[in-house]
Amino acid sequence: MTAKEAWYLHCTSEQVGSHAILVGDRGRVRLAAGLLDDAEIANEDRGLTTATGWFRGERVVVAAFGMGAPIATVVMHELAELGVTRFLRLGTAMTVGGTPLGSYVLAIAAVRGESTSRAYLPLEYPAVADPDLTAAVLASATAAGVQVNRGLYATFDGFYTHMLDIDPTATRVREGLARYAASGVIAADMETSALFVAAIALGVRAASFCLASVDGPRRSSMPRDERRGAEATLLRVGLDALVPAADRPAERRAQP
Repeated sequence: MTAKEAWYLHCTSEQVGSHAILVGDRGRVRLAAGLLDDAEIANEDRGLTTATGWFRGERVVVAAFGMGAPIATVVMHELAELGVTRFLRLGTAMTVGGTPLGSYVLAIAAVRGESTSRAYLPLEYPAVADPDLTAAVLASATAAGVQVNRGLYATFDGFYTHMLDIDPTATRVREGLARYAASGVIAADMETSALFVAAIALGVRAASFCLASVDGPRRSSMPRDERRGAEATLLRVGLDALVPAADRPAERRAQP
């Protein structure tokens, strides 16, 4: 049987397994590849850098989507068509309310403030994380001594209309985020709710675990070196969640 090839990612069903990590930054793909065995870059077309490798005997693919829900769901959809069944978004998010800059935030659900998810399911469907995969992330973080803030994300299409006032003297976006915070939102991003809904429609599992690297109201962000170190921790926790040590096979599965 001829292997399927993804339209944009250009990787094939023979190059992927059941597990995928979705990231925004292409640099994070190479950082993740350093944690995998026999990692190779499968695609760099259109900036959708994709690597595949092995972790504890399981094939893991790491794919970058850049920014925004439309392309994030394209990447998820193509990988799901190739046979991936478990997706973990590991990225960065904006602090909301009392969430500290530099903290790790785990989404249990997300406000559907973007439009992409409506292409998959109507607004009546909630954007909720897969409970088992989310629990695995929490267990992995706990084992690594990483403190996690759990709660709601809010996902938006417009960065400068819903997440950050481009004019530093403006208050409209900041006031809007304060209202979300009063309703339990702890972080904001541009992808999570769409990925959760697309996963439900595609029949796959998805969770979202991020580093709160930007404080929108204070217009501040983590220093680059500090952020890179925190992202490495994020990736290690994520890989441990996808392929827990307790599930390690006695012998590595044969590679194609």
